[in-house]
Amino acid sequence: MNNKIQKKIEETDYWDCEIFDLKISYFGDEIELIFYNDEESSWKISFLSCYKVLYETDANRRKIFSVKDMKRPQLGYWIQDISVNEAPTEGFYIIKLDLSIMEIQIECRNIHIDKINNNNLSFFWET
Repeated sequence: MNNKIQKKIEETDYWDCEIFDLKISYFGDEIELIFYNDEESSWKISFLSCYKVLYETDANRRKIFSVKDMKRPQLGYWIQDISVNEAPTEGFYIIKLDLSIMEIQIECRNIHIDKINNNNLSFFWET
């Protein structure tokens, strides 16, 4: 089953794509990764019913104190790798994300992949 999900993720051609946002909602139950597809659309991968989320950022190395104060060219988040494997917990997956200056490991029950129209998106760095 994870091979099917891995293949679907790889069909987004995510390698070296610019990441527009990463959102963690509902007390960590849902995580959304939004990244570049083309001038008109973006990809959204949703990790749902999350059991565990571990991540490391570049906060100890960056010169700008807060990411929310950055402009788009300063962000530097690019997808290097996404891997999906079955977790020891039955019915769950372990996803490892290498986002260049951020690494994440998620254990979740469901993964959805959607193409969304860029006109429906807004980001903190656009203000």
